[in-house]
Amino acid sequence: RGTRGSVRLRPVDRAMWARKCGAAPQWPSRIKVLIQSFMTAAVGLAVWQWMAAADLGYLDLSRPQSPDVLCLSEWPLRHSADSWWRAETWQDWFSYREDMNTYVRDNQCIGNVSSSNSKCSNANVPLYQMDRKLGIPLGLHNYSWRNDTIEVYGHLFLWMTVCLWLAVTVHDLALLTVTKRDYIYDFRGIRNNFKCCNLLYKLLGYRCWKRLMRGGGIRCGQKRWCKLLGKILAIPLAPVFAAWAVTSFFFILIPVVAIVFLIYPVRLSRALIFLNCIAVGLQGVVLALHSIAFVSSVEERQVYAVTWERVSSTGMTCTCGCMYPISQGRCVNLLIIGVAVSYKSFALAFRCMKGLRRSNWANLISVLFPVPLTVYEVAWTRPDGSAIQHRVGGQPVQGEMAFDAFALMDEQIDSSRTTVNLVPCAVSPAFEPTNWSTSEVVSYLTDLEMPQYCDYVQRNSVDGRMLLQLCRKDLLSEIGCTSKIHASRIRGKLGTFDEASASRNAGELADNSRHSTRNLSGPRLTAVSEVTQEQRRLEYIGCCGFPCRRGENGNHFHKDSDGETDAEEHQVPSAVGSSTIPAAVLQVEGGAKDAENAEVRSRAGSGEQDPN
Repeated sequence: RGTRGSVRLRPVDRAMWARKCGAAPQWPSRIKVLIQSFMTAAVGLAVWQWMAAADLGYLDLSRPQSPDVLCLSEWPLRHSADSWWRAETWQDWFSYREDMNTYVRDNQCIGNVSSSNSKCSNANVPLYQMDRKLGIPLGLHNYSWRNDTIEVYGHLFLWMTVCLWLAVTVHDLALLTVTKRDYIYDFRGIRNNFKCCNLLYKLLGYRCWKRLMRGGGIRCGQKRWCKLLGKILAIPLAPVFAAWAVTSFFFILIPVVAIVFLIYPVRLSRALIFLNCIAVGLQGVVLALHSIAFVSSVEERQVYAVTWERVSSTGMTCTCGCMYPISQGRCVNLLIIGVAVSYKSFALAFRCMKGLRRSNWANLISVLFPVPLTVYEVAWTRPDGSAIQHRVGGQPVQGEMAFDAFALMDEQIDSSRTTVNLVPCAVSPAFEPTNWSTSEVVSYLTDLEMPQYCDYVQRNSVDGRMLLQLCRKDLLSEIGCTSKIHASRIRGKLGTFDEASASRNAGELADNSRHSTRNLSGPRLTAVSEVTQEQRRLEYIGCCGFPCRRGENGNHFHKDSDGETDAEEHQVPSAVGSSTIPAAVLQVEGGAKDAENAEVRSRAGSGEQDPN
C-alpha cells in the first residue's frame, strides 16, 4: 500500500513448479527417466531373486525322489560359492556334473550316522536347520541339466534386464537432449551406416525362406535354381528355418549388437531396446511352455536337495539330505511369470517400433503419459480429404480408447515430413469465436456487461475473427477498451460463451475454424451457458443428482395435487442423451440475480406454487 492509499498488486508467479524449486531445464525430466528406467530393471531383478531364492516352501515334500537318506562329508549347496573367479569353484562345479557317482563315492560319510538308515518319507530334521540353502540333487543315477533350468532362466532374465536398463536410460536421456536426439538411428539409418547389420539380418535365414515361399528358388550368382522344388519344400522346412533363426538371433545377432552398442551407445540404443525386448519376450514364451511341461509331468520338474547336518559315530560332521521336486504351485507361478514377461516385453518392443520406422516419431520408453479420453475418436485424412493408408473412408484412425492415439502416424507416405500439434479445440463451432458475426460479438460484450463498446464494434463491423486478432495484438483500444481489467475479461471469457445462432448450419461456418469435427468418444459436459435460467436457480446434490432450490428453504419441495414434487419437473437433459445430469457433471453458474432469489424465497416462505 502506497502513501496515498493506492494498492500495489503483486505479480502472479506463473512459473512451473520445477522452476520455483530452482531446478534447471530438463533436469526434472532426466530424474524421472532415471527413476522409471530403474523400475524396469527392478522387475527383472525381482524375477531373478524369486528364481534364485528357492527354499523349502518351493518343494513338494510328498514326492521324495529317493527313498533313503544320503549322508556325505560335503554337500554342495546352490548359490553358496564364495567367488566364481576362483578355479577351485569351477572344478567343484564340474566335478559332480561330469560323474555324479564318483563324487558321491569319494565324499561318503565315515562312520555311522543316526539318521542314515531313516527314510526320506519320515526323516527327522532339526527345525533350526530348515533355513539352509537348498542343495544340488545327488545320489540319483546321473546328473540332469534340467535341474539347473530355473537358475538358467533367472540369470538370463537378470543380464538381459540389466542390458535393457542401460539401453533405455541412454535412449531416453539422449531424446531429452536436443543436440543428440537426431543421432539415434532408425531402421533406415542402421541400414545405411552399419552394413554388418544387413549381413546379420540375412544370416537369420528369413529372407531365404521367404524367397522359397514365393517361388524364387535358390540364388546362385545371377541364376535361380529349384524354383518349384523350393516352393514345395518351404513349408516342411519352416521349423528348421525357425530353429536356425532363433539360435542365430540369441547367440549371434544380440551379442554382436551389444558389442557394437558399447562403441556407439546413442546411435544403437533404440535398436538394442527392440532386440532385447524381442529376446526377453521369446525367453518368456519358452519359460511358459516349459512351465506347462512342469505342471503336466512331475518327472520333468527340477529337483532340489533338502540338507541338514548330523555328527557320525567317529565324530565327523556329515551332511544328510533328500531330494524333492518343485511343487505344482510354484510351477504355476513360473507360468504366470513367463506370460507376464512375454506380454510386457513385446508391448515395449512395439512401442519402440514407432521410432524405428520413423525417427521423428520416436517416444520415451521409460515414461508413459496419460491421454485424455476427449482425444478419441482420432480422425484425420490426407491433404486431399481421402482416407489415409491402412484405413477406409468414414473409418476413424483410432476409435479404441485403450490403444495408441497416435497410431499409423508413422506409417504414412509423408510421415517423415509431418508432425502433430496438440491444441485445445472447441467441442462445437458455436463456441469458437472465429465463427462469430458482428451481431454475435455485440451480444458477447452485452453479456459481459460492457455495452459501451458495442457502438465501436458495430461501426467498424468487428466480427469474431477480427476480435481475436485485436486480442492477440493487444489492440482492444481500437474498439474503445482502454481499461486493462476490461481487456483481460474480454480475453478470458472467449470460448466459454455460445453466441452462435442455433439455427446456423455448421457447414456454413469457416473451413479454417478451430473446432472439433469428429465424434467425441470421451466424456462430454453440458456447457455452463447452455443451462437455462430456471436451472441456474437449482442445485443438484447427492449421488443421484436431485435438484433443490437455492436459499434457506432450498431443500424443501412442494407437492402438487398429483403428489409429484418439483424435483420431477426440473430434470435437465444432458449432452450425451441421459435423462438427468449428476452433480459431478453439471457445473452450475454461481448465484442468480437478487430479484430472482428474493422472488423464490418469498414464494417458498408463503407456500405459493412456482408458476414455472
